[in-house]
Amino acid sequence: MAQGLPACEALPPAPPPPPLLAGIAAQLAHLAAESEEFGLVLCSDPEVAGRYLVQLQQIDRLAQSLREMASVLTALDPAAAVAAIRLGDLRSALEAAHAA
Repeated sequence: MAQGLPACEALPPAPPPPPLLAGIAAQLAHLAAESEEFGLVLCSDPEVAGRYLVQLQQIDRLAQSLREMASVLTALDPAAAVAAIRLGDLRSALEAAHAA
C-alpha cells in the first residue's frame, strides 16, 4: 500500500489526451459525412425514398448525432457544447452523463 493514500481510495483515471479526443472527433465527423452521403444517394431514388422514409430520417439523425458528439469532444467548454446540442434526447443523455 502506498503511503499517503487511504487503502479504499483509488486514483481517478486520467482524462484522455486532447489529441486522442480530436482524433475521435474527426472520425465521428467523417462517419457523419459518410452517413449523410449514403442517405442522399438513397433519397435520390424516389421509390427508395418513398418506401424507406423513416429509415432515411434515422440515417439523418445518426449523422446529426455524430456531428454533435464530435463538437463536444473538441469544445473548449464541453458543458456549453452539450447545452447547445439541438437534438433533445442526445442533449439530455449527455447532460445526465456529465452530471454523474
